[in-house]
Amino acid sequence: MQDYQRKKGNRYILPTAVYNQVVWIIRDYYRMKDELADIITQSGSGGDDGMPRGTGAGDQTYSKVLQRDELYSKTKAIEHALEAIPEEYRRGVWDNIQKRKRYPYDADRTTYGRYKSKMVYLTAKHLHLI
Repeated sequence: MQDYQRKKGNRYILPTAVYNQVVWIIRDYYRMKDELADIITQSGSGGDDGMPRGTGAGDQTYSKVLQRDELYSKTKAIEHALEAIPEEYRRGVWDNIQKRKRYPYDADRTTYGRYKSKMVYLTAKHLHLI
């Protein structure tokens, strides 16, 4: 199934590149959550060998904080956008984006498509891509 953005009757139109970028950021959610949990327990590479022109990174703690902050902001943006979707449609929209599953038959496909567009749009807005 190909990823495409609804064009007719869609209030949440994004540029194609931004739409695809956000969809893949949402699909990367579980990896980001795992990395976010593991980043604190990761040990440094020990790159400082005492040489004046060594290749060791400057401040590894600061770089981990920046990496953790970036992952945290992306996961929170996805979670906030998902919370804006009504409860009864969240699972269908989430599975459609994550697993490329068909929408459930409990509502019309256009309803799910509308909420999927809204979720992608709100995620892009929270990530300051638009």
